[in-house]
Amino acid sequence: MKYTLINRNKSTSANDHSEFVRWMRKNDIQHFSENNEFMEAYSFRKSTFENIHLRFESEETFVEDLVKNELLSIEDQKKTWNFFKK
Repeated sequence: MKYTLINRNKSTSANDHSEFVRWMRKNDIQHFSENNEFMEAYSFRKSTFENIHLRFESEETFVEDLVKNELLSIEDQKKTWNFFKK
């Protein structure tokens, strides 16, 4: 799937939410060893500076809230060929 951080206009392909959060963590200006540390810190920054509340209990809820708050879009990269359908 293609994950796009809307405000930054940065995209990556990832197989699942965990892989995407790992990508976010590795591209953050701060260093974090684990996704859960990163998600908590990222959530704190968004809450403090932008009044956006993100859950960080799991990669799934974190990504869900990124989408809900229009910070992230997710697209299925599978191309379908519809010209054969009538």
